Amino acid sequence: MIAVSRAQRTRSGAGSVAAAIALVVLVGLGALLAAPPFIAQATTVPPGQLPSWNPAVGCTAILTSIEGVIGNQRNANGGAAYGGGGFIPGVPDKRSTSPPCTVNGNATFVEIHGVQMLTLTYVVEDCAQYPNGNFCDTTFNFQDPKCASPDLYLCQMHMEIDQAWKSAGIASQNPPVTNQLFDIQGFVYWDNDHVNNSWHSFSGWEIHPISAWRFSSSPTPDFGLSMNLNKLSVQQGASSTATVTINSLDRFNGTVTLSASVTAKIANTTVVTLGPPSVSISSGGSATATLTIQAFPSAPVYNFWTVILKGTSGSVTHTLLVTLAITMPPPDFSISANPTSLTLTPGSSQTATITIQSMYNFTGAVNLAVSVAPADTTASLSPAEPAASLNPATVTVARNGLATSTLSVSASLLAIPGTYTVTINANSGTLSHQATVIVNVTL
Repeated sequence: MIAVSRAQRTRSGAGSVAAAIALVVLVGLGALLAAPPFIAQATTVPPGQLPSWNPAVGCTAILTSIEGVIGNQRNANGGAAYGGGGFIPGVPDKRSTSPPCTVNGNATFVEIHGVQMLTLTYVVEDCAQYPNGNFCDTTFNFQDPKCASPDLYLCQMHMEIDQAWKSAGIASQNPPVTNQLFDIQGFVYWDNDHVNNSWHSFSGWEIHPISAWRFSSSPTPDFGLSMNLNKLSVQQGASSTATVTINSLDRFNGTVTLSASVTAKIANTTVVTLGPPSVSISSGGSATATLTIQAFPSAPVYNFWTVILKGTSGSVTHTLLVTLAITMPPPDFSISANPTSLTLTPGSSQTATITIQSMYNFTGAVNLAVSVAPADTTASLSPAEPAASLNPATVTVARNGLATSTLSVSASLLAIPGTYTVTINANSGTLSHQATVIVNVTL
């Protein structure tokens, strides 16, 4: 990934110098959503003169505002209409790694100062597989706290760090969730599929992709949550971990209490924890916590569950939403015996049922073999040890089904009393599992 230099800027009234972090972002492949027909404007908006913070972007930005991008024309839902946009038509392809600086003579690359996360959350979603891995969009909504419009939807805008820019290796870390103000650079885009969605402010206008961001000047100490991970993933019946970073912003100094939860639909089958449960951060410093995800074997397979991470300090709470994929492990099988112990007298025999259970869509033949050994491994095997056999010695297991074999164990009249371990080995290709039955020979 490419790091953008941190510009130094003086904070008004404080006289202190803070790092204005410019984070680079991501670009990629073909357009998933079509833009509406190009509409010519009466006045052409030429490109600005502000240099790009992202060295992968060759355009110069024009300084504007959210209202300057989306305009003040309302659609039927109260959101910003396409026809009122200040940079019509925007870029035609939101996944392009080299979007045009102008379309029909109108600028596409903008710089917006002093915007704020609308819901103090961002979501990592809309993931796709690329040759170099799985990458997701990071999406959030920003508002202009200085907007004078009585229509809130004309004061806010959807923005995304694009999955394809991440795949291209020109992306920064995701921004922290914070009350702090941001400066944004990116390309104007119209997504016609979301004009009826409240989470998209009932408008198709987006900054997509964001090419870089930095913090605006702010005198208020705060903290931020972030995770430099495209997507969380865990297999059924397994666990995984990820690192959450808590950053001090603008001289924040204090303790942040952490918590984690998951979507209600998987709360009974997926457990998430954050440790330690609280961290202390000094001014200008950071701390980390480990997110642990445990998925039960019954956890439902799905690529877009949500993990909710929260950090609280005093009256301030920030929330980070991260996409979780619960996946099915490779096909496998299990083996079990019932009963797991037998008691024999010389001259008698007993049986146990060996069950082979398909797991995760396993199907195929499983070969069985049995061996007998004294439970005391220092003892030598008696010439009259119990005899064991399996019938059948090969079973065929259907997908998500089971098959059984009968284990027969007999003790001859010359069998020496004692405890023996009968081991059943099950093999199919590279898969191998064992079960044991304890046999007690008594007089």
